Amino acid sequence: MTACPPTDLRLFPYLPRLAVSWAAEDPASVVREEDGSLVFVDVSGFTSMSERLARHGRIGAEEVTEVLGAVFTRLLGVAYAEGAGLLKFGGDALLLWFAGNEHPARAVRAAHGMRATLRSMGAAETTAGTVNLRMSIGVNTGRFHFFLVGRSHRELLVTGPAVTETVRMESAAAAGEILLSSATAARLPGWLVGRAKGPGRLLRSAPPGPSRGGWDAGTPATLPGLEPYVPLALRECIEAGTEPEHRSATIAFVRFDGTDGLIEREGPAAAASALHELVRDVQAAVDEHCVCFLASDVDADGGKLILTAGVPRMLGDDEERILLALRRIVEGERRLPVRIGVNRGQVFSGDVGPPYRRTYTVMGDPVNLAARLMAKAAPGQVIATAAVLENSPTRFEMIRLEPFMVRGKARPIQAWAVGPRIGRPTRTAAEDLPLTGRDDELRLLIEALDHARTGRRRTIVIQGEAGLGKTRLLDAVLARGSDFEVFGATGETFTSTTPYAAWRHVLREMIGVSRDDPSAVVVARLREIVVAHRPALLPWLPLVATAADADMEPTPEVAALGAEYRRPRLHQAVVDLFRAIRTAPTLFTFEDAHLMDEASADLLGAIVRDGRDERPWLVLALRRPEGAGFTPPEARRVQTLDLTPLTPEATRALARLVTVDAPLPERVLIATIERSAGNPQLLIDLIDSAGSGLGNLPDSVEAAATVRIDALAPHDRQLVRRVSVFGLTFHPRFLPDALDEGAPVPTHRTWERLGDFFEPEDGGYLRFRRAVLRDAAYAGLPFRLRQRLHVTIGAHLEREAVDPEDIASLLSLHFSLGGDHDRAWRYARVAGDRAARIFANAEAAILYQRALDAARASASVSAAEMAAVAESRGDALYLGGDFREAAQALDLARKLTGDTPLAEARLLIKR
Repeated sequence: MTACPPTDLRLFPYLPRLAVSWAAEDPASVVREEDGSLVFVDVSGFTSMSERLARHGRIGAEEVTEVLGAVFTRLLGVAYAEGAGLLKFGGDALLLWFAGNEHPARAVRAAHGMRATLRSMGAAETTAGTVNLRMSIGVNTGRFHFFLVGRSHRELLVTGPAVTETVRMESAAAAGEILLSSATAARLPGWLVGRAKGPGRLLRSAPPGPSRGGWDAGTPATLPGLEPYVPLALRECIEAGTEPEHRSATIAFVRFDGTDGLIEREGPAAAASALHELVRDVQAAVDEHCVCFLASDVDADGGKLILTAGVPRMLGDDEERILLALRRIVEGERRLPVRIGVNRGQVFSGDVGPPYRRTYTVMGDPVNLAARLMAKAAPGQVIATAAVLENSPTRFEMIRLEPFMVRGKARPIQAWAVGPRIGRPTRTAAEDLPLTGRDDELRLLIEALDHARTGRRRTIVIQGEAGLGKTRLLDAVLARGSDFEVFGATGETFTSTTPYAAWRHVLREMIGVSRDDPSAVVVARLREIVVAHRPALLPWLPLVATAADADMEPTPEVAALGAEYRRPRLHQAVVDLFRAIRTAPTLFTFEDAHLMDEASADLLGAIVRDGRDERPWLVLALRRPEGAGFTPPEARRVQTLDLTPLTPEATRALARLVTVDAPLPERVLIATIERSAGNPQLLIDLIDSAGSGLGNLPDSVEAAATVRIDALAPHDRQLVRRVSVFGLTFHPRFLPDALDEGAPVPTHRTWERLGDFFEPEDGGYLRFRRAVLRDAAYAGLPFRLRQRLHVTIGAHLEREAVDPEDIASLLSLHFSLGGDHDRAWRYARVAGDRAARIFANAEAAILYQRALDAARASASVSAAEMAAVAESRGDALYLGGDFREAAQALDLARKLTGDTPLAEARLLIKR
């Protein structure tokens, strides 16, 4: 050995002394058998403490570190005084090794002393309240097997029959108990051993004898080279300096089985070979995808490998990278089977332990759930939560599992078995073509970007018929505005009656919550941001929560607002929040804005009209000329860009580009150019269809889309048509609802073939590349099949929702289109009431009409119930200023009941 280089000095506290001495004495060997005693300590209470303190942000993370550091410093001080060495730290568990003279007595004395120490420390007082910490301990004595295996780094694995027995002891011990194996109990005086419990004997008292208090826990003057024994990601983290924090991370537990039998049948050398093969493959997978090999831990008849993405460093696409790594791991052929669980969420990360023995770790509920998923997995299976799958751009074959209960959770867990990679949809050849014939429009948009960068807010509405290039222009802006943070939403028929549907996604993404997070999570995050950036908005927080589709009890200020003031105050609060938190260049994009719900359109108009000091924002709204949705208001720095067909020269230039690799006969090319009438998308579709003859060329974008669908192979065509029932976007996990029993499950080759039809969206969703493709596919579905699919999908959504009324508008549409009149009536009425409560009057009127249409077809709705809804619809129309329609609705209510509703009286007064 040589004098310690700086790196090895920093790494030394992070390695077990057993690994350090092994590296110094016999670095070439991969297996050791040693006599000793193993102590497995589990401390309960840390997880709940970490979760509670996480709400306090960075200060809470520091407090967790302090409590953990204090507890484990005291416990390890007791253990190390008895000659212990910490082998593994498992979040809230310690694995301690005792070797040499009288190791059973020292191990038991350390266990007894640690229990007494934790009791003497009492409850931990934190800013989140009092936390009671308790421990259970298992002790075993015998001949243990240790393995130092791996390629990119050498990992110390502790496994084998003696380890399994130790784990059994701890599992059988209750909180406050120390359970001894028969081998340990036999090495102690009988009066120290208490009654039998399960597989062991309880410890009655500690053996007498002095502790080895003088044992040196400091750093030796010389060390072997330690870098090969620390994973690369951790090595870089330790060298750069660690900092405790709560952060978003993806955690995977890889469980391997069968080591006990392998050791007993073929010996330790065979086990070492199998373990090396496993660790080598895992290292290759994580190194390829930049995932961290965090640690290993013990388990009965095997062990666990812990992998993380997002900790210690975040590289982006964490969920995608770890899923790709996990699939490579399970697809490998090895002697030891693996089962994997993976989850994502907010975790605590940082160093734990005294200066002489530290561990970089992650803790928190997401870690615990990942371990529970691992326990649920079958050999060769990867089980993941939606939080992981929905954030991976790469898609995988998935099987939705039946919800199951896990320890520590009040509700069943929904998870998916993750199969082979399907892949990302590739861009179409047309998308890779240069933007042709739109020089003036692009110049205007680039100018708007430049203005926004200097704080001069601009709003551009790009308006044009389907296929004229609105999305291509948006892509060009996104490519040139890489310094802008982008927030956007897409309008569609399925959400056009859901108030603030467009802003739900934008607001939630902006504050860092997911589209599926419950109201409590959204409100808590909003409150945190408002307190930090604009405390004056706290009285109006329920209004902001409404725009994010989160329920919150009204404050006195909100409750006191008159009906006519509620929506303007909501708009003002959201604008004020945006102005407080969005000071960097920001691009807001709204595609298919002609389908935007009225409440979202009104809010977007308020943002556009806000005339206070400028912000570095560019708002782009893409819409067709027809339809309602968002229309540009008369306001400063708002401009409408009307797209017209390409000139004949530009159309010919585009045609030449499209056909450069596969030229068409001149007469066919001329025919396609003429038929396209300057519509670039139609031109491309026509060229794709030209092989079938000039007589079959479609004459519209919609017809061209139908031709493209009809040209697909039968199974692909069926898939495209059926998923159109979901709307413009869908999640692959819903595919079983759209396919007949026994139909082929889409594979990666399927999605590759259909790359021209679908593109990935955030959260693992897929989206039709063009709305016209979805509309054409939907129009081609037989009516009865369409009805059945709507009911099936609606029922699935209803079952999966925590509270179905939260998605009542969507459910009412599915059941209405599916002909399930009773459920359509129920959810349309609920959705209408919800819209009315937040004064989304246009949406409320549409939803109440949907309820009335369903009621007329149902035999279970009474006249009085229909009259109440008719009156509610009249009230919504009245408040929205449509007095003629309001009068008709109120007249219906009067006919149904014979009464003059209060709303009609108000209408007469208004007149």
